[in-house]
Amino acid sequence: MKKLKIFGLNFLLVIFFSCGNNNELTKKQENQNLIQLFSEIERLANSESCTDSSEWTFTDYGSKACGGPVGFIAYSRNIDTKIFLKKIDEYKIAQQEFNIKWGIMSDCSTPLEPSRVLCENGSAVFEY
Repeated sequence: MKKLKIFGLNFLLVIFFSCGNNNELTKKQENQNLIQLFSEIERLANSESCTDSSEWTFTDYGSKACGGPVGFIAYSRNIDTKIFLKKIDEYKIAQQEFNIKWGIMSDCSTPLEPSRVLCENGSAVFEY
């Protein structure tokens, strides 16, 4: 009977400790998710050739640990801007949460905001 109690206790302990929360992503996995999301953003931003700068604009993206954007990205007004800007917002929030969760530090510098978008050889470039 004593062996059965010990076996039962050990069985319950194994079950208890194996049911822990293993859904947490590692820092590396979360960073990879951020990289993947930004790749999607870049793909959308670069899906149109820049031939008429009046059809282009820009927005800030990302979130530095001490506040403010990481940079700016140009995009065509001819893409699905609603989806594009939603991904931009998702990326900002995800990067903010990543920075807080993992105690990320940054240089706290602010990127220079472009004054407009120009088209050069089919690519969007910023004028400052």
